[in-house]
Amino acid sequence: MKDKNVLKRFLKWIEIPVDPDAVTTTASYNRDTLPLPPSRRTYGPWQFVGLWIVTGSFNIGGWTTGSSIMALGLNVWQAMITVIVGHCMVAAICLLSGFPGAKWHIGFPILQKSSWGMYGGYFPLINRIFLSFIWYSTQVWWGGQCIKTFLTAIAPSYRNLNKPLANGTMTTGDFCAFVVFSILCLPIIWIPPERYHKFFAASALMVIPCVFALLGWCVATAGGPGLLVTNPEAVGISEATGSNLGWMFVLGIVSNIGGISTHIFSQSDFTRFARKPADQVLSQIVMVPLGTIVVSLIGIMCTSCAAEIFPDAGYLMWEPFDLLANIQSNFNDSSRSRCAVAFASICFIMSQFGIAVAENALSNGIDLSGLCPRYFNLHRGGYLTAAIAFVMQPWQLLNGASKFLSVVGGYAVFLGPFSGVMFADYYYVRRRNLKLTHLYEATEASNYWYTKGVNWRAPVCWIMGVWPLLPGFAWYVQHGAGPDNMGGWSHIYYLSWIVGCLISFTLYAVSSHIWKFKDPMAVDDEDYFGTFTEKGITLPPEMEVFEASDNSSLATEDQEMLDKD
Repeated sequence: MKDKNVLKRFLKWIEIPVDPDAVTTTASYNRDTLPLPPSRRTYGPWQFVGLWIVTGSFNIGGWTTGSSIMALGLNVWQAMITVIVGHCMVAAICLLSGFPGAKWHIGFPILQKSSWGMYGGYFPLINRIFLSFIWYSTQVWWGGQCIKTFLTAIAPSYRNLNKPLANGTMTTGDFCAFVVFSILCLPIIWIPPERYHKFFAASALMVIPCVFALLGWCVATAGGPGLLVTNPEAVGISEATGSNLGWMFVLGIVSNIGGISTHIFSQSDFTRFARKPADQVLSQIVMVPLGTIVVSLIGIMCTSCAAEIFPDAGYLMWEPFDLLANIQSNFNDSSRSRCAVAFASICFIMSQFGIAVAENALSNGIDLSGLCPRYFNLHRGGYLTAAIAFVMQPWQLLNGASKFLSVVGGYAVFLGPFSGVMFADYYYVRRRNLKLTHLYEATEASNYWYTKGVNWRAPVCWIMGVWPLLPGFAWYVQHGAGPDNMGGWSHIYYLSWIVGCLISFTLYAVSSHIWKFKDPMAVDDEDYFGTFTEKGITLPPEMEVFEASDNSSLATEDQEMLDKD
């Protein structure tokens, strides 16, 4: 009895403090899961452009886009066509994913309750949280590598910290740089996301000139576009031919969607900060494809030129920090090379702060708030994500666990059907209408309660969208892509995100006609949450509420237990 009482007191102690005048429904929430009021919506069209420059393209992930595409056996120009087509499709998908958040100003965790139910919505949420843990740790590791090149530029003796650790997957210098970057992320996590647009603007002004300067230097030094363009076989690129070329081209297009599918699935976590619903449109239509097309081409060209400039390296320098390290070492630590490498490292460090913290840590904070709103807010969730980065051991993931990375990289087989369910529910069934008060009401009175809090249509349609992709997915994880595959099953997998999304969308739409929804296009008759006006929260009288900051029922129960003891 005493142990139970201690646990209850501990759980009460770690609860999120609530604003004195705030109330909560029976589906307990906190400030970060509520619809955003106008005062917290600071993102206009140009702010979203800055967001996409930093988190979507001008970073290490955008730079290395070409590496995975060319590994399929495509040459430079074929790879670039897949980037152009794929990211034009990504732009359209981002618009579809982002409009619910931009219109209703709710985050991804709350939106999922519409299609999955008040409790069923935890399933896509947990998947998103799991992926955020992985991608945050990956981005922090890359940021640490940029810290390493910066420290080596300041003090070349830093490269002497090369004692192997973790079975040779990293060195002491790698780990120290990883720790430094992780620590530098912590104060940035504390910044409210509505103020991040200033950080995005500063990062964009630094990294864009840096990327173009690297391109100019590489092309001028190599005297042309480099070996990847002129003679790809000389650097180990074997081009696909025949029908296999066609399927690798298809896989390349879909890989561009799958590579960013985690980000686009939860667009509402970002678009909820839009001042007006249309404010996200410019950045999605223009910057989503344009930014990645430019950066991936620059990444390919710089890698191609580096193969010509540094022929003795023995490998392709796809990551910019590898390129920077070779520039410094091959020019004998000259003061000019060290200065250039230090400045370029700072630029990439800034961009990595954006993609690691904004896209993953803070987005995961919002998602953890939706999962456990009584104990997590945006900041607590962000700091938990930062701590889990050490548990994930990204040095093992990126340098050893290739099968695990293949699974994570192919996770689009699950995210496509998730998106199909979400699109069908919001655009087809509800015609872009949501009843906000019912999204926070975990009782049978809610339109989104369904059957014991779960909309059975969603998991059934999701499974039907996933299973045709699994045989080809399993083969791809074991053997990779190529002419020796499972035929039709592999070809279906090559279309994974598109096929999964369309199957789940269609089945969900059909099921809505056979098994009718309860008032699918209902909306609130008033602005109860102050979402569109600064009037504050005034919930309708029929909703059961209690003072969240009081916890009087819990305190009374604790006192009764103490009296019995």
